[in-house]
Amino acid sequence: MDTGGEPAAPPDRAEPDWVRWTPLVPEQWWGPPAALAFAASLVIAVGAWLLLPALPVALVVGGVGLAGSTVLAVVGRRAYWYPNRTSAERLHRTKVVVWCVAAVALAVFGLSVGAQVVVTGLVVGPTIASMWRRRSPTRFELRARASAAAAVALASIVFAVVAWTVPAVDGRLGARWIGWSVVIVPAAVVVAVLRWRAAGRQRADLLSDPGRTGS
Repeated sequence: MDTGGEPAAPPDRAEPDWVRWTPLVPEQWWGPPAALAFAASLVIAVGAWLLLPALPVALVVGGVGLAGSTVLAVVGRRAYWYPNRTSAERLHRTKVVVWCVAAVALAVFGLSVGAQVVVTGLVVGPTIASMWRRRSPTRFELRARASAAAAVALASIVFAVVAWTVPAVDGRLGARWIGWSVVIVPAAVVVAVLRWRAAGRQRADLLSDPGRTGS
């Protein structure tokens, strides 16, 4: 059939995951912030009960987690009440930033108390898990993960330098900071490079129709 020379419209692509994840029931917007707030409170409790010297770090990490949960709740509630692609993308980006910052904060707390195995899991685990998931992360998400991994590497280097230069640091804890930095720093750098290169191959994150809902 003659179309008068007009190009055919491109086929509709499937909705991105971050659109389909727009909160549809109240539990979907307040559940993640509540879980993050509980985890932040648990970090503070662990720092106060088990390792009093680590309490200042625990308070900072817990404060970061509580602040992140508040931001996540505010943005999630708005996405629930006003479900469109703009609010869905804002919620997605907020989730990515909050969870990456929370992961870095938890890694710093793990380093401070000598739980380097947990830190290594936080760095390597998400990368391994992404190989088995069908969901394709956005460019923004990949770059955020790369930045988080680089931040963990930098934190590990700082702890190792402190262990070398500050005599007041406990000998056993300082030895763990130095020894495990040989594992954590290269692993985190590799993850950061892989995630950043993957982001370069990913198409740009664009909003095609701000008025469409994610339901």
